[in-house]
Amino acid sequence: MRCRIDFTYALGLELEDPGFRPSVLSDFRDRLAEGDRADRLPGLALTRIRRAGLLKRRAARTSRPFT
Repeated sequence: MRCRIDFTYALGLELEDPGFRPSVLSDFRDRLAEGDRADRLPGLALTRIRRAGLLKRRAARTSRPFT
């Protein structure tokens, strides 16, 4: 986040914020890998986004064969 002023602003951090230690990311990935959490995370996020009304279901587009 240190190199991107837009992310720093979006996260509400001070411009002088040092960011996170690389070991924190490694620990997070290790915890996420336990018990197939990484596979469940996208579905959980999508469910919460839909419940918040930020994303609506749409009918799937059908493709037409080229003529």
